[in-house]
Amino acid sequence: MPLKTSSFKKEMFKQDFRNVGWISIVYFIGLMFTLPLQLAMALSDDVIEAANYGMYPKDTGLFSSTFLFEIQMILLFGLPVLMAVFLFRYLHVTSSSDFVHSLPIRRETLFNYRLMSGFVLLLVPILLIGFIMLLFIGFADVVDFYNIADLGNWLLLMIIVSWFVFMAGVFVGTLTGLSAVHGVLTFILLLFPMGIVALVFYHISFYVNGFSGSTVLDQSIPHLSPIADVADFSSIDAGEGFIPVSYSVLGIYVLITVLFYFISRFIYKKRQLESASHPIAVSWLRPVFKFGVTFCFALFAGMYFGETQNTYGWIIFGYFFGGIFGFFLSVMLLRKTWRVFSVPQWKGLAVYGAVAALLIALIPLVFITYENHVPASGEVKGVYLGTSYYQYDEYMTSEENQLIESEDTIETVKVLHEKLLQEGDPLKRDGERIFIAYELENGEETYRSYQADLARLQEELDAISKTKEYKEMNNPILNVDIDQVDRLSIHAPYKGSNIEIVEPDKIAGFLENVKKDIYQLPYQRVNGAAELGSFVEATINGEEPVHFSLELTYLNTQEWLIEEGLQEQVMLQADDVEYVEVYEWQHSRDLPPDLAIEQMKESGKVPLRIENADRINEMLEAPSNQSNGAYLVGFYLDEGRGYVNPVMGVHENDAPEFVIEALGNEK
Repeated sequence: MPLKTSSFKKEMFKQDFRNVGWISIVYFIGLMFTLPLQLAMALSDDVIEAANYGMYPKDTGLFSSTFLFEIQMILLFGLPVLMAVFLFRYLHVTSSSDFVHSLPIRRETLFNYRLMSGFVLLLVPILLIGFIMLLFIGFADVVDFYNIADLGNWLLLMIIVSWFVFMAGVFVGTLTGLSAVHGVLTFILLLFPMGIVALVFYHISFYVNGFSGSTVLDQSIPHLSPIADVADFSSIDAGEGFIPVSYSVLGIYVLITVLFYFISRFIYKKRQLESASHPIAVSWLRPVFKFGVTFCFALFAGMYFGETQNTYGWIIFGYFFGGIFGFFLSVMLLRKTWRVFSVPQWKGLAVYGAVAALLIALIPLVFITYENHVPASGEVKGVYLGTSYYQYDEYMTSEENQLIESEDTIETVKVLHEKLLQEGDPLKRDGERIFIAYELENGEETYRSYQADLARLQEELDAISKTKEYKEMNNPILNVDIDQVDRLSIHAPYKGSNIEIVEPDKIAGFLENVKKDIYQLPYQRVNGAAELGSFVEATINGEEPVHFSLELTYLNTQEWLIEEGLQEQVMLQADDVEYVEVYEWQHSRDLPPDLAIEQMKESGKVPLRIENADRINEMLEAPSNQSNGAYLVGFYLDEGRGYVNPVMGVHENDAPEFVIEALGNEK
């Protein structure tokens, strides 16, 4: 009897290899192409010399672009899913399911054999490639590409994630009766936590003032899906032994893999043979599936109309439209027919819709205390004021990451925060974004993000922008020791010129005036985009440069440039502009300025045309940006320059008086 059982096991493994062995072979060939072959080609050219001479960033490790990690990711997530789909395809074909389960072997044992086949067929290609890469370490100089620690981390990640994705596919396979649905649902499962959190957070951001869905997502969304988690990294200067996913997260993947195993085995043992060919094979899961699809489509449609129309009426319409569409789509999928519009189904829609609507309404109520919370002064250690979480995160990872810590300035920011509670509007898309981050004494952090009209916050913003701390936080050049700067590169995009300054006395003169101008600027100028100015790169001791913009409103710097005979080379002048057109920006606000102005021209709107040099100069000096404003301004440069004519948005309080008098603002 033991001999017969052993022989039976061997035959099962042989059968599995005949059925899905090709997936293992494709996995091996794909990894062979992305690692050993790429390494062999790199060793035969001048890649190492190019990296050493700085021709491109030194990109090391087996997760680098040298080893085509994007293709590795496709293999890593695609082939384990295929393995699960084809290995358990017999569950989804009635005749095959009946035959396999009629064999003299327990379901649990059969399930374990299938799993073992899948695990082995995924493991072998990874180990073979790992062995080949180990041989390269022993027989070639690959220190500039990877080391033994990199190889160990690569093996660890590839094995754990491959098995995790495969086990997720097996879990989904026990829940469905269609192979096509099997593959799609597996990827939905891998992306679902990230997707549902994104939908819920965007939903909350429409109703809770100060809550930023994008802020929360920037922090957490990469960790909510293994696909995003593995992809969300940069191997540039990652250091020795780098791995895209932390060891703790890999440990979580192992635990979830084990959990998937026990749940899948339980469902497999209880699964009815008649469920083959059903989209959802487990009966109790069907109402959950219907509600989930209804809820997700309602949130998605609400998010779409909220982002495009910015009114609560359209958001509510989106909930109804998305909910109805999602409900009937789920019923069609479950019944495999489009004839589902019967009276019982409409009654079902009423029930599911009511539950979804209740949940949608209750979620924002949880955040009422969040909306009105302003940290007490004694709780705050430091504060950051900017425009986005991304900007804050980038600042905190830089060398100059000092927050505002003086009590007076913190109080000033809190006054602004209190005003934003009154003036902020979650659906306001034509205002400026203001982001506040508090670092508390207990080590926690509090974030708030608002859309508001700066004109209504002028007093509070001016009080903050006058402080030395704030300006140094938002302008890295202010923290640079002038004596350490050995080169200045000024790029003037609309003049077509690039100027290099290397003389120490000129570098000092230029930067001293720039610093003086920045310290004198009000809030709009500190944060306003220098779209019409020039861009400066200050190289410090030959290392990583500091970048900053040079605006026409830097009066002291402009005088210095005139004295040095450089102004006409680096700054856009009124003489460079043939004429300016100004439109009231009341329509097409969801479009970029360049497209919005073209749409206004096509609709026949008549602009304010400016040809006077003095008035053109006033328009050049007005704070502008490329996203919003009361007025849309097009600068039309002299013909023959070969540059795209810049189009900017200008707020009413920043516009010259003659523009306001001529156009007014009917909004």
